[in-house]
Order: sequence, then C-alpha cells, then structure tokens
Amino acid sequence: MLKVTASALRAVAAALAAAGLVVFGWLLESVAGSWSIADLDWPVLDGLAAHRSGPATAVADALSAATGPLVVLAASVAVAAVWAVWRRELWRPALLAGASLANLLLVAGARYWVGRSRPPAWFEAVGGSDGPAFPSAHTAGAATLLFVGLYLVYSRRVSTRGLPLAALAAALLVLAVAASDLYLGRHWLTDVAASFSLGAIVLAAVLWVDALRTPDGARGPAALAAARAAADT
Repeated sequence: MLKVTASALRAVAAALAAAGLVVFGWLLESVAGSWSIADLDWPVLDGLAAHRSGPATAVADALSAATGPLVVLAASVAVAAVWAVWRRELWRPALLAGASLANLLLVAGARYWVGRSRPPAWFEAVGGSDGPAFPSAHTAGAATLLFVGLYLVYSRRVSTRGLPLAALAAALLVLAVAASDLYLGRHWLTDVAASFSLGAIVLAAVLWVDALRTPDGARGPAALAAARAAADT
C-alpha cells in the first residue's frame, strides 16, 4: 500500500518545479536565439496548415473558445464553489481556484516579459487572436485545471482505481487544446511547450502547499484520507 507523507509531497513538488523551470528556461533561450526546438516552429505550423479542412477548423475553433483563459478561470471558480458547498470544505476548492488564478497571472507575466509575436495574421485559419504569444494561455489553463483537479481528487481517496484512465483522458484533452492552437495558427510550437512547463510549476506549488496539511509520519491512504478530511472540515 502506497505511503504518502509531507516530505514525499515536498520532494515531488521540488522535482516538478525544477523540471518546469529548466524546460521553461531552455525554451525561452531557444525562442530568443531562434535555435534548437524553435527551428521546428514554422515547419510544424506549415505541416498542420497543409491538412486544414472546414470541419476540422470548426472543431478546433470551438475547442479553443471553450478553453479560453477567462472561461477556464470561471469554470474553476464555479467548480470550486459547488465543491465547497457539496463537500462542506474549503481547502481543496480554494487550491483549485487559486491554481487557475495563479496560472493566469503567470501566463500574463511571462507574455509581458517575453513579448513574443504570434504567427502572421494571414496564416491563421480563423482570425481574432491578439497579444503576445509566449506561452499559450489555452494550453496552460487546461493543463492546470485538469491535472491540479486530478491531484486534489485522488490525493484524498483510499484507492487510485480509475486514476490511470482519468489521467490519460486529461492528457489527451490538453494535447487536443495544444494541437488546436497550432492547427489554427495562433501559436508556435514553443508557445504550447512552454505552457506545459508553467502547468508543471503551478502543480508543484499546489503539492507544496497541500503538504502543509499532510501528516509527516508513515501513514497509508486510509489514515491519510481521514486526517485530511478532518483538517478540511
């Protein structure tokens, strides 16, 4: 039976944050110098544009609209509110809403700091995008909401049954959002890649903060769930 302690959560959080920062820094250097993975930006967009079609464009545009940064933030707040009332707890719902807000602020700060231009307007399948490109707010927002939500739900369960399938579904949905950004010509490959690194950093922060309510003794999931449930009420 898996043992989960505050020390283990902090160790995972530190590793996840370090990986996210390293990848983000590497992507930033690549974008600034137009080398490494940034060399794939145009080839990827050209390859996807060559396979555009009316139905696929409509689906990608609908997915993009449904995962807009403000839409995702509003969805996370709504889910957190329902969760808080239904489960009569504040900690996990607050972490979920806080993670989405933190992600939005990080993306806005990174965009202002980097100031990268989007692909040319004439290249877009559907117009309407504006502002800096790096990183993608759609991909980062979806990744944060889904994976932070998965952690908060399953970290309180005695059994992890269903987690692999749920994680796979979340990953596929986030990849679909990232692919729609590229397919529509609204972001570069490096933009969506940077979004995953920011999502990892936000998830790491949630793990670290949640460790504040995690016992540090060697306890199994049943005892851990009971202790957390008591702390959350």
